[in-house]
Amino acid sequence: MPAAAPPTPNVYEAPSADRALSPAQVSRLMPEGRFLAETILGIGGMGVVYRGRQTSLNRPIALKVLRKTDGGTFGFEDRFKREAQAMALLNHPNIVNIYDFGSLGDHYLFFAMELVDGTDVSEIMRSGAMTPQLVMLLMPQICYALEYAHAKGIVHRDIKPANILVSRQGEAKVTDFGLAKKIDQLNSFVTQTHMVMGTPEYAAPEQSSAHREVDHRADIYALGVLLYQMLTNQLPRGAWAPPSATKGIDKRFDAVVTKALMADRNQRYQNVSDLRRAIEAINAPLASSRVVGKAGVTEPERPAAIDETSPIATSLLRRPVAPPSPRRVLLLEDDAMVRKVMRQYLELGGFEIAETAEGRAAIEQYDQGMKSGRPYDLVIMDLTIPDGLGGAETIHYLRSLDPRLVAIVSSGYKDDPIMRNPAQHGFAASLPKPYSREALLQLVNGVLASHGRAA
Repeated sequence: MPAAAPPTPNVYEAPSADRALSPAQVSRLMPEGRFLAETILGIGGMGVVYRGRQTSLNRPIALKVLRKTDGGTFGFEDRFKREAQAMALLNHPNIVNIYDFGSLGDHYLFFAMELVDGTDVSEIMRSGAMTPQLVMLLMPQICYALEYAHAKGIVHRDIKPANILVSRQGEAKVTDFGLAKKIDQLNSFVTQTHMVMGTPEYAAPEQSSAHREVDHRADIYALGVLLYQMLTNQLPRGAWAPPSATKGIDKRFDAVVTKALMADRNQRYQNVSDLRRAIEAINAPLASSRVVGKAGVTEPERPAAIDETSPIATSLLRRPVAPPSPRRVLLLEDDAMVRKVMRQYLELGGFEIAETAEGRAAIEQYDQGMKSGRPYDLVIMDLTIPDGLGGAETIHYLRSLDPRLVAIVSSGYKDDPIMRNPAQHGFAASLPKPYSREALLQLVNGVLASHGRAA
């Protein structure tokens, strides 16, 4: 009697808890082939994220896939649909865009969303790359996202580091609105089984009460926890120490964090705009209206002086502790005055600078750095050099030397295709001219942090 044929694998069968659907399985399950899954980007407790492609527009996307049975106690499928619908209402540069959502067979749900090429705040902190400068770059962007969501009547309800994505250009993107609700829906965060929804470490005190109405001020509390954690790499538990107890943190953060974390929500910041302005005020001493352009440097009528004894200036001027040697930046810029000012700005930020006026010399210097065991962490390249090789050409030679090259393109031609879409041309970010010292340092630190090369 012949042996029975092995059963045909059923792609609709839910996989075991310890493994995810393969990209090929996701693609086969996708209704009408609207999206293709290519690789797995990450696996979390509540789903898997894939890098994929929207077939009709041939654009890269991220696909989030979740089992319908996950989180069933919390009405998981309803929350999934609410996340998709909430995000669809929000169109903001600091909020991840959603393109579509639906079911995959009988066991899974998916939504297709904007692909953010980078990392998240949780990973940046885990790698030790979070700096006060990067906090000042990211936190206002996160606040802008929530200001917009609140104005649309939507509370996020689950702000935490893993839900803040950071692109290679230093852009913060808020995602995961799975617990979002309309502000006019006055239910609390507690389910009918009296289980608190959200992440406990970031949940405001009123979220644990079945009889309290929860509003947008719960997000403000979570932002206070997030800010404290980004500054200190710790959570504000128990009798927490002020942020300034951590070396290099400005004392003015203490009052901001304390107010955001008030147990009585009436004593917190009453809107995210106020919290953002308080954070931006701390950054004010770094602001400079001096700008760099092809014509040279223009000085304001009253140049902003830097107090070299202030905590922020001390933080900028000190050399990094790890790695032991300063981060190295190679400048390719043909304008000697612009190059000099860029060098001064970056040296204030603790960088070691090498400079060149022509692409061929930049290629030679970069090659020498690699061979000597002292590679460059970043190259900043002028887009075009009339009498030589500019960044538009040099990038290709440098990438052949080092596929892991991190480069920023700089130009006064903001509408140039390379400036508008730097990633498509091999650059991590674009730096439009003219720019201030603050803008230069924030972009450089953000790009390096996104690539795991921050101090």
